[in-house]
Amino acid sequence: MNVQSHLEKITRLESLRGRLDPLQDFELWFWAGMTAGTHAVNAALHHGGITASDDMYPMQPGVYLIPQPDGGLKPAFRSVGDILHVGRPVIEAPVPEDVASMMHLMETIEQYRDPCVREGVMPTAAIIEECDAALRHCLRLLSDRMNGDGHGH
Repeated sequence: MNVQSHLEKITRLESLRGRLDPLQDFELWFWAGMTAGTHAVNAALHHGGITASDDMYPMQPGVYLIPQPDGGLKPAFRSVGDILHVGRPVIEAPVPEDVASMMHLMETIEQYRDPCVREGVMPTAAIIEECDAALRHCLRLLSDRMNGDGHGH
């Protein structure tokens, strides 16, 4: 995907999160936030020229769906474009400090994925606050990058 597409998805996901109750709708709220943050990291990686911003969609690390002339999608091996999650795939190229911070913030959020979404651990107000604060900070770093502030070079 390209930077603009990532930004548009972040806007839609943030709108959805705003309509959800973080505690009552935790799983949807959490996935929307985690997905928005992943889009933010991808936008920052593309903006920094670290990953390809081609018109392709990740399936698995190294495997992307590529749009075809007939409107369909075909899987193909490609170099790193969009990441699925931080560390999946690992980014081998040097990453600017602000993007590394964004990635760390996403790890802060993702540490709650398995316990709270898959293993039945009940989310708490503290978990919700930690996830929300990490996402807010991640999105601020992206905004700074897009506005030309703090590229972290």
